[in-house]
Amino acid sequence: MTTIAPPVPTPTPTVQRRARLGTVGAVLWTLSSGVWAVSEMEDQPFGSLAFVAVAAAWWICMVAAPVLLLLGHSALAAVVGPTAGRIGRAGIGTAAVGLAAMGLGIGIEIASMTVGGGEVEAGHAILLGGFVVTLIGDLITGVTVIRRLADPAARVAGWLLVLALPLGIGLGVLGSMLLPHNDGVFWAVLTLPTGIAWVLLGRSLSARGTLR
Repeated sequence: MTTIAPPVPTPTPTVQRRARLGTVGAVLWTLSSGVWAVSEMEDQPFGSLAFVAVAAAWWICMVAAPVLLLLGHSALAAVVGPTAGRIGRAGIGTAAVGLAAMGLGIGIEIASMTVGGGEVEAGHAILLGGFVVTLIGDLITGVTVIRRLADPAARVAGWLLVLALPLGIGLGVLGSMLLPHNDGVFWAVLTLPTGIAWVLLGRSLSARGTLR
């Protein structure tokens, strides 16, 4: 006998607002590697207008962005959680925890550079550890999205999450050839596939209530 999955509930206005904020975070997360590629805090004279501008851009795109993306994860959990099962809910939660760790790790490093310091090994370790956790969570989340959300944008987002690691490696190889010795390439490996996925997924979630 074929088991029919229960329908995915229509998101409430609160959930839709979280999805929209998550989409904003996803756009910033997607752009963050470009911001890093064209601007380095350590290359600006400390306290100068250029330093302040670069620092603000880094805080917005690399620290505020994952905070907003956490709202997107909570919106996804609210929409698919009732039908996703324990593994699906655990995947979304794992991805959120990893993303929070990434934001914390890069935040520690940016905070140090903002006050004139350098990179912080603990922050770097937290960032990389969070990235590994996020990869695991994104794999499960992607499968859940593919199975539970039928619209094309959500399905593309699901596959981007599932394939985040190989896509990131491909970006790293291509980027290292086009922009050797640019740290923005490293950041693109960590953020670009997930950022694009959540732009699509956030728009899909925020539009669901208006499509029914």
